[in-house]
Amino acid sequence: MNALVTRRRWLAVLLALGCALGGAVALSACGDGGPAASESEGEVAGEGSDPDPAVDVSGTTLRVLAGSEVQDMQPILDDAEEELGITVELTYAGTLDGTEAVMAGDADCDATWFPSNAYMSLFDQKAALVSQETSIMRTPVVLGVRAERAAELGWDDKSPTWAEVVDAAASGAFSYGMSSPVSSNSGFSALVELATALSGTGAAITADDVTAVAADLSRFAQGQKLTSGSSGWLMEAYDKDSSAVDGVFNYESLVLQDPGLVEVIPQDGVITADYPLTLFAGRGEKVEAAYRALVDYLRRDDVQRRIADETFRRTDATTADDAVAAFEIPFPNRLETVRALLSSWVSDVRKPANMVFQIDTSGSMEGERLDALKAALVSLTDTGADGTTSLLTFQPRETVHFVEFGSEIKSEKDLEVAADGDLSDVRAYVEGLRTAGNTAIYGTLQRSLELAAQSRSDDNVTSVVLFSDGENTDYPGIAEFSSWYEATPEVQGIPVYAILFGEASRAEMEQLTQLTGGRVFDAENGDLTAAFKEIRGYL
Repeated sequence: MNALVTRRRWLAVLLALGCALGGAVALSACGDGGPAASESEGEVAGEGSDPDPAVDVSGTTLRVLAGSEVQDMQPILDDAEEELGITVELTYAGTLDGTEAVMAGDADCDATWFPSNAYMSLFDQKAALVSQETSIMRTPVVLGVRAERAAELGWDDKSPTWAEVVDAAASGAFSYGMSSPVSSNSGFSALVELATALSGTGAAITADDVTAVAADLSRFAQGQKLTSGSSGWLMEAYDKDSSAVDGVFNYESLVLQDPGLVEVIPQDGVITADYPLTLFAGRGEKVEAAYRALVDYLRRDDVQRRIADETFRRTDATTADDAVAAFEIPFPNRLETVRALLSSWVSDVRKPANMVFQIDTSGSMEGERLDALKAALVSLTDTGADGTTSLLTFQPRETVHFVEFGSEIKSEKDLEVAADGDLSDVRAYVEGLRTAGNTAIYGTLQRSLELAAQSRSDDNVTSVVLFSDGENTDYPGIAEFSSWYEATPEVQGIPVYAILFGEASRAEMEQLTQLTGGRVFDAENGDLTAAFKEIRGYL
């Protein structure tokens, strides 16, 4: 066992991973094939699915749509590729939106590797469209609390109930970070854990239960001080300033890697990610054989040991010594319940976002670039979008400040989203954007941060989104801005999220986001709409 794990209290959850996490589904249109009659359809790899020795898999590419959480598996996959002679081509998406992309036929892949297939299992296409699935590793979503705070709360010796966590958050005794339930499986799982425990039914929650627990969810949301669109970035933000919050809701495998955190498993239970590698039907003989070869490799005893040691996840090599039993909370069994829970969280429960969008409409944005920018911003007003995409639009109670700039600030517009969700004013403003001038990024950013600071409070989540297609052309530059920032405490702690597009300087954007606690979103491929929607998970 890795030395860090042996130094810590290794809390193992004995989990019943039955119907809640066992299902999987895929869409026939994912890739270029559809469901085809096959002996392996519906089969779980590892049960009579030994690779056919007659099939040569060398040179075969397995295209996998995966959760970003499995990026830490790349060294192991590199070794698998070398040994097996295959290529594992990973592209990344959030569990919910990735699942929905597959269901809509918008994902070009042979397989998925999300933290869980629980959401997939709610779609009717499941039985016909999945060929094989195999759990590779496991990790529950838990609470990591700073050691000194855990001792003060008494949670280091006795795990609290979820209701006690809510009380601590509502009273100000406990602050936390959590990733967006819309964008991240860990945040979504934590929300399901909480709502199910608070319902008190001992069963999977229903849409009626969501309504019943809404008030307590709002009390819980009062304690959130740090948000993120991904589990990994949440830990990066916490590590950068661990004093900002008392703890984080995240995967156990990430919590265990921070020696300053105590793992806390609420008494009411948890939800476990079991990382099922899932093959779609009709992929062809060579792809199916490559999938089975990869599964066999990852399930091999020595590789299971390596996964446990390197990623801190549970595998078949994990021992049950000092195990602490915990109840496995059931996943919702209806799609309408999941959507009701997410809609309630985004629209009514969580702290509303207070956003400043700094928008470059300099002369270089003329033509296709301006059209792409307008389309991306208008997509955030599309309340009629399908599935979780509709939850990435601007929501009731949120405030949007637009700062349009070129050589100087051209216009400012403050818009508060009404209770009815009417976003016509946002669309009208966006459609009126026109190009002219140079690119005064940092002088405008000073104004954007000042605006954000004026409206920042404990009751909202404040941030700045910077979009520019070029390098700064006017005074001040990044050096002068950095000096101003360090000397202006009232704007510190407001993250700046920068979109990398066109000729924007990656080095400067990374320097800027490192300074302000934000991050860079890459739209160099030209897909601004995807970049803006990804950012919404952080706001």
